[in-house]
Amino acid sequence: MSQVIKEEVERLLPQIKQGEVTSATIEELTGKVRQAMIDDPTQGKVMGPLLAQISAAVKAQVVRPNVHWVAVEKGGLAIGHKPGGKIPFDGLKQVGASAVLTLLHENEGATPIGQQVEKAGMQWVWFPFSASRPHQGNELTQVVNLFTHLRQLLHNGCKIYIHCSAGIHRTGMITYGLLRFLGKDKREASQLLQALREVTAAQVGEDRLAWGDQFGKTQE
Repeated sequence: MSQVIKEEVERLLPQIKQGEVTSATIEELTGKVRQAMIDDPTQGKVMGPLLAQISAAVKAQVVRPNVHWVAVEKGGLAIGHKPGGKIPFDGLKQVGASAVLTLLHENEGATPIGQQVEKAGMQWVWFPFSASRPHQGNELTQVVNLFTHLRQLLHNGCKIYIHCSAGIHRTGMITYGLLRFLGKDKREASQLLQALREVTAAQVGEDRLAWGDQFGKTQE
């Protein structure tokens, strides 16, 4: 019986570390190990280390952030705060992100974010952007190039997490502009932005959405 429990623990340890095992299952597993030690004290040398391994796996669990994906093209989009802290990089990877678009500048810590994104096994796309002084004139070619790249990623089935600092102004502008670039009309693009993150849709501002409208293929 002890061998069966040992094998079960060893099988579940990787899943526990990935946060794929419920708390109830972990408690049940721990209970089995403890009971085995009570039933046969001679198994303490075998069962004791298993308890330590379970505890270590729980502490090493990847936090799965609450990221809301919306299907776009053949992939998906999600938007929010800059990753790190409550949105761990490994957690982003676990919930499906395959690419991260960072809109921060170098002095806002963009490079360390990129390093962590790539370390977690995701593609990093960096586009320093300003909501107060957005790209204009000839600079718009840079935005179009970005959107073209993102469109290709989406067509390849990628799920892209877009962020600035708080995930409001810059994130809202670029996301809405991307949706317009992808052929969504004003109403549909606004609805998708609302579905992605209500606070962003509510606070991005009409003037910033108007900037994004210039990338629409159809002018209403």
